Amino acid sequence: MIRLRRILRPVHRWTGLSVGLVIVLMALTGAALVLRKQLELPLDRDLLSAPACASRLPLDTLTANAQKAYPSGKLDYIRLIAAEADDARTPTAMVRFTDQMFVYLDPCTGAVLGLRNRYRGAFGVLEQLHRFRFMPNGNLVVGTSAIVFALVLVGGGLVLWWPGTWRGARRALALRAPRAGGAARHIGLHKSVGPYAALIVLISALTGLPQSFDWYRNGVYTLTGSAPPAHAPASLAHAPDAARLPMEAIWQKVQALVPQPREALLHYPSRADDAVDIYTIDRDAPHPNARSLIALDAYTGDTLKFTPYAASSAGHKLYFWTLSIHTGLVGGWIGQALLLFGALCVPLLAWTGLRSWLRRAERDPARLPRQVRVVRKATEAANVCTFELADPDGTALPAFAAGAHIDVQARDGLVRQYSLCNDPRETHRYLIGVLRTADSRGGSRALHDEVGEGDLLRIGEPRNHFPLAHAAEHSLLLAAGIGITPILCMAERLANTGAEFRLHYWARSRTHAAFVERIERAAFADRAQFHFSEGPAEQRGDLESLLAHPAAGTHLYVCGPTRFMDAALAAAQRAGWREENVHREYFSADLRHAADDAEFVVKLASSGKSYTVGKNTSALDVLAAHGIVLPRSCEQGVCGSCLTGVLDGSPDHRDRVLSAEERARNDRFTPCCSRAKSPLLVLDL
Repeated sequence: MIRLRRILRPVHRWTGLSVGLVIVLMALTGAALVLRKQLELPLDRDLLSAPACASRLPLDTLTANAQKAYPSGKLDYIRLIAAEADDARTPTAMVRFTDQMFVYLDPCTGAVLGLRNRYRGAFGVLEQLHRFRFMPNGNLVVGTSAIVFALVLVGGGLVLWWPGTWRGARRALALRAPRAGGAARHIGLHKSVGPYAALIVLISALTGLPQSFDWYRNGVYTLTGSAPPAHAPASLAHAPDAARLPMEAIWQKVQALVPQPREALLHYPSRADDAVDIYTIDRDAPHPNARSLIALDAYTGDTLKFTPYAASSAGHKLYFWTLSIHTGLVGGWIGQALLLFGALCVPLLAWTGLRSWLRRAERDPARLPRQVRVVRKATEAANVCTFELADPDGTALPAFAAGAHIDVQARDGLVRQYSLCNDPRETHRYLIGVLRTADSRGGSRALHDEVGEGDLLRIGEPRNHFPLAHAAEHSLLLAAGIGITPILCMAERLANTGAEFRLHYWARSRTHAAFVERIERAAFADRAQFHFSEGPAEQRGDLESLLAHPAAGTHLYVCGPTRFMDAALAAAQRAGWREENVHREYFSADLRHAADDAEFVVKLASSGKSYTVGKNTSALDVLAAHGIVLPRSCEQGVCGSCLTGVLDGSPDHRDRVLSAEERARNDRFTPCCSRAKSPLLVLDL
C-alpha cells in the first residue's frame, strides 16, 4: 500500500496542478447551473413565460412566425411545456433552429418575445463554459478531464486519504480545522472535506460522461444488455408531390398516444423521407428526463414507433437517469444541495491542495521565492544583531502585518524563521532581530558570523500565525528577550491606530534588551515598562499581579523564551484569562531528552510497517530515513507543520501547538519533538 501511495501522491498532485483549472471551471459553472431551474425563469420571466390563456395557436402558426423572425435559419424542433394548473402564466413555445438559435413565442398570441442563441444569456454562457463549447472538441476536453478527475483526483485521493482501519476512518471523517497554520491547516482541511465531497463529485463526473462520449453512452446500454438507440424509422413511401401533414395534426396524433404530456419536443423532418421524431415526458414521470419516444409518418401520421418510458430498455432508463442526476433534477432541494456542496468543494480542495504544496515549496531552501540584500547589519544588544533587508533592485517588498515572520535561508539547506520588527507601513525594507544562542542549531550562528552588509539572502513571503485582534478594547503586550521583535511591531501598530495598550519588556539588563532606545523615543514610551532581572527587585515585575483580574475585552500577547512563556501563560490561566483572548508565539522549545525517555515504535496504518524511534532521535527523522517525508519547518513543535494523526496509542505531547483539549484527545502529535507514553503509536499515514 505504501508503494502505491508513493506513486499516487505525485500523480495526484501534478494532475491537480495541470488539469485542476479545467476541473475548477467545470465545478464553478456546474454549481451555478444546479440552480438554473429556480433562477432562470425569474431572471428571464418575459422571455420564458407569457400570460396564460384558454387555448393556444396552432403549431404551424407559431412555426411560421418563428421562421419570419429568423428567415435565414433552418428549423430543428419545437418544444412545448404545459402550464401548471391555475398558474397565471404559461411557458413560452420554443422553436429551435439548427444553428442553436431559439425563437421564443407567446403560444396564445403568436407574438415573438425574443431570439437568443442557446449559449447566450447568463445560464447559456455558463453552460457554454461548463461544456467547453467555446472551443473545438470541447466535449473531448470535458470528458477526458472528468475521467482523469474521477480516477486520479477522486479515486487516488481516497486511496491517499484512507487511514488503514475503520476506526481511523471514523476519526479522519471528523470535521475539525487543524489548530496549526501553514501547510498543516490547508492539508488538514483538504483531508477533512475531501471524503465528504468525493462520492458526490464522483457521481457528478460519471453521470456527465454519457453526454461527452458516444462510447461511454453506448457502454451504458451494453452494460444493461440493451440495444443502442436506433435512428427513427423513415416515413413510408409516398407520391413525389405528396405534402407533409401540418405539425398541428402531428401534435394531435401525439396527444392521442400520450394525453396531456408535461413536455413535448417535435423535430421537423430535414429530408423528404424522414419521420417526425418526437419525445414526450409524462406529468407523473419519475424524473424530468423520463422520455417516451415516438416516431410518426410525416405524410400520414401513422405511428412508426412508440416506446413509453415505462416500457423502454434498461439502458434508455439508466442513460436518462444519469442526465437528470447530473443536472440536479433528482431529489428535490436535497439533491440540489448535495450537488451544490460537491461542486463548491472542488475549488476548495483545489485551493487547499495548491496552498499546502506552495507552503512546502516555501520551506524548501531551494525554492525560497525572493532574494534580498543586507543593506545594514547592526548590533542591537548583547548577542543580538539586526539585519535590514531590501530588494536588490529597490522594488517594494510584499506587505505584512504586525506579528508576521519570514523564512530566511541562513546557509545552504538551513532555513529559520524570524519575526519582522519594522513598521508594517514600510514597504522598502524588512527588519529582523537575531539572537545568537549558545545552543544554536546553526541558523543564528550563521547569520551572526557569516552574513554581512551587501550579502544576498533568500527569504520566503511574510506569514502570520501571531496576528493582532484589532477589535480588542485593550491589549497587554508581554515580551522577554528576543521576543520583543513581534511585540514591538504590535506596539507600534496599536499606537498608530490609537488603540489602548500597555507594553512590558523583560530582559537580563539594559545591555541585553533590544530596541531600548527605539522604545524610549516612541510616541508610546509612557505606556512601555522595562523589567531587568539584574536590576532592583521592585523593577523586575510580577507576572501574577500584572495578570490578575483580567478586564473584559482585554487581549494578552506573550512572546519570549520558553520559561518566560510557560510562567506567563500559567499565571494567566490561574487568573482566569479566557483562552481565546490569550495569544502566544514560541520561538523555540526545550528539546532536551528526559533521562527516562524510552524507545517506542511508530506503525503506519496504511502499510502496517513499523519503525523504532530511539531515545535520542525523533519520529520525524526516523520516518524521513525510511522515505516517509512529512512537512517540517521549526523541528521544535512550535509551528505545527508536521502534525500527524494518531489512531492508537498515547502520545507524550511536547509541542507548543496543541491546546490542552486537543492534547487530551490524543489523536494527533508532532513527530518532530513529541514522543510516546505507550510502547506503540499507530499513525494515520
